[in-house]
Amino acid sequence: MSNFLDQSFQAMDQDRVVKGNCDLCRSTEACVVAEPSDLNCRIVICIHCQLMYAFPQIEQEDLDRFYERSFANDPGSRSRPGEGIEDEDDIQKQDAVAEWGLDIINRFIQVKDKRILDLRCQTGALSARLRAGGAKVFCVEPFEKNRLHASKRRGLSEIFPLPFSRFSQLPIPFQGPFDAVNVLTHHVLAHVLSPRILLEKIFRILTPGGYLFLDEKDVLKPARYKTGSVFQSGPVHQYHLTAQTTAQYLKAAGFVLIECTIDKGRTSDFHHIRAVAQKPDPQNLSGVPPQTIRYDSSLEGIRRRLWWLKQTWTLRQISFLGKRKTHKLLRRIRRRIAST
Repeated sequence: MSNFLDQSFQAMDQDRVVKGNCDLCRSTEACVVAEPSDLNCRIVICIHCQLMYAFPQIEQEDLDRFYERSFANDPGSRSRPGEGIEDEDDIQKQDAVAEWGLDIINRFIQVKDKRILDLRCQTGALSARLRAGGAKVFCVEPFEKNRLHASKRRGLSEIFPLPFSRFSQLPIPFQGPFDAVNVLTHHVLAHVLSPRILLEKIFRILTPGGYLFLDEKDVLKPARYKTGSVFQSGPVHQYHLTAQTTAQYLKAAGFVLIECTIDKGRTSDFHHIRAVAQKPDPQNLSGVPPQTIRYDSSLEGIRRRLWWLKQTWTLRQISFLGKRKTHKLLRRIRRRIAST
């Protein structure tokens, strides 16, 4: 971590400001929040909109090379062993996420006869459920193993291969407009080279009144503690989002924000942001009132949060390991009781 954590922004001077290139508000003024290491890029925070991002940004070719050779955090990645999705736990997790996502979508639209674009469909668990409900589903997925599973096991046919480095431009063969775009299966904005360009593309291909369903991770709300820093994700996350910056991104792209909140029903290594946004339709305004987002947008508040996460990491790691050992012990006891 940089000395950002030891600085107060109440009396910030220009000596602490470094050059950046904010994708959200276009500011070039930033402060360093994490120095580069083997586990993370150099991360800066925009002093105007509080977006945290890698700067300088990784080149497209380098990002492609990383996903091709080193990325192992997805069942479909090449660096995982085997020819297909062989871990049943991975399939069960994606089925659980699909049920969670389907409940969210069904609260806002009737999927029958709707044209839905599923960005980052993974193994197609949610796409298959949408299709079973009568939707015409078009999928985009970067990893070949996932695409094969989605087509062979789930019977999905419209799956377009697109690497993360090109997600921002969204060069897909499917013609719009779409009634909805689903990005609930896996967080995407943190992985692309320009979340703003991607959201603007999504906005354009949606029909007026169409919905965007979005999942992201909140970098200020870790749920598990594998490392000492919330930024240690290698070059995978070029952007480290919060509920606040996610909401700002959606509004900047032209969306009406319906929901943008931490979803207690879904966690991984971080707590997840559930966002629902709508493309305005002047002829048919939605009956769902837009949400007024109120967050602590101060740099001082973020500085204190990062300082607290850094100082208390060891205690939380001990707590996490203790809970895991307790769960293992309880499972053994249950198995012994069941066998008697």
